[in-house]
Amino acid sequence: MSDLKDFSISLEKEIKKANSIAIISHVSPDGDNLGSLEAMYGYLSSLGKEVTYVGNDSVPKDFSFLPSTKHRVDVDSLNNKVFDLVIALDSSDIHRFGEAGELIVRAARFTANIDHHLSNTLYGDMNYVVPQATSTGEVLFNVLECLDAEFTGDMATGIYTAISTDTGSFQYDSVNGGTHRIVAKLYDYGCDHNIVVQSVYQSRSREKLALMTKVLSRIEFLADGKVAMAACQLEDLEETGATSEDTEGIVEQIRNIEGVEMAVFLKEKEAEVKLSFRSKSYIDCTQFAGEFGGGGHVRASGASAAMNLNDIANKVKELVDEKIGSLKL
Repeated sequence: MSDLKDFSISLEKEIKKANSIAIISHVSPDGDNLGSLEAMYGYLSSLGKEVTYVGNDSVPKDFSFLPSTKHRVDVDSLNNKVFDLVIALDSSDIHRFGEAGELIVRAARFTANIDHHLSNTLYGDMNYVVPQATSTGEVLFNVLECLDAEFTGDMATGIYTAISTDTGSFQYDSVNGGTHRIVAKLYDYGCDHNIVVQSVYQSRSREKLALMTKVLSRIEFLADGKVAMAACQLEDLEETGATSEDTEGIVEQIRNIEGVEMAVFLKEKEAEVKLSFRSKSYIDCTQFAGEFGGGGHVRASGASAAMNLNDIANKVKELVDEKIGSLKL
């Protein structure tokens, strides 16, 4: 379902008739996911609905200022409860919820899927996916306006968080006049710009700084400096006292180097390696993420692979030689 009005009308009907509603985050939740959930939680609560906010991973401390995160219920405590309606936000496929979360979504009597990823598999009973949108927050804002939702300050702050973080603080080329018109409305609705800026962009811990310093010191430059790659090894976290979530933002730091068109960041985990790709203007990141079974957006994509860190790094180098070498710049 692609028409905003039709989707909003159908969603409103499902919300009204549902006795039990759940909203669910994906694993490794980010600002777009958590900010959008904040707004949806506020909207459903304003209707007098009891909402179960299903959490299946820890909330990064950068986003703990969002009030709804205090109401998250651990997915493992729900014992595969069956909800009348489950609303998924910012999740391109059903596996993004983790094994227990996936069971909750599959068991629901009805599911609504709201997203902006081109790779979305349309797993919901109804789906509203807008790939050209900057963020799921932007998509949700338009849905809520179509529903004549009364925005609270917290809801506006949630949407602002979603848009700000998924645009690299309004740096990506997906940002346009419509994005800024939405942001202007969010200010009118009471968005707390300061708490977002201070919590997300101005509260870097010493442990995170130590981790970034260690990882960035190992940057490899490829394709005559057009591509830069760095990796975070498991022992880096132990040595610096940083957490896995402290790796957020490193790939953008790599991309921001003068002369670098695409940044590649590899994060070693216990059973896999997570890959993040970011580009500035002409390299399509999805072409690289897709080689590892991932996807995303032209300027920002990701993937995970159950391979050795060194093997993945070598494959990335081969792909850079193959794909970047063929570009006529």
